[in-house]
Amino acid sequence: MTSLLYADTTQATATPPSPLMSMAPLLVIFVIFYFLLIRPQQKKMKTHKKMLEGVKKGDRVLTSSGFFATVVGVGDTSLEVKLAENLKVKILKSSVSEILGQEQTSETTDLPQEIKK
Repeated sequence: MTSLLYADTTQATATPPSPLMSMAPLLVIFVIFYFLLIRPQQKKMKTHKKMLEGVKKGDRVLTSSGFFATVVGVGDTSLEVKLAENLKVKILKSSVSEILGQEQTSETTDLPQEIKK
């Protein structure tokens, strides 16, 4: 009975986790964010930049504000576009969201399919 009272009084001390194991969840979260958020955004930016470098005079473009225009002049960071017959404006290249192709001569081909009706 006395042996139960005086049983081993030394406690098993737990060793602290290694610093690598305590940082592992953060590393896993970073890797997930990289593949789900950062990498796709970088890829999208790279393709948009490549598209803007290829814009040339005569291309039909869609601006980020929703205007369909024809490129009449190309600069380093800006484009001169024709929105209507007597209306030319200068815009930033970065405001072009899509290149639609070469200008066509017919007036009805300037409009998207939904508006032609």
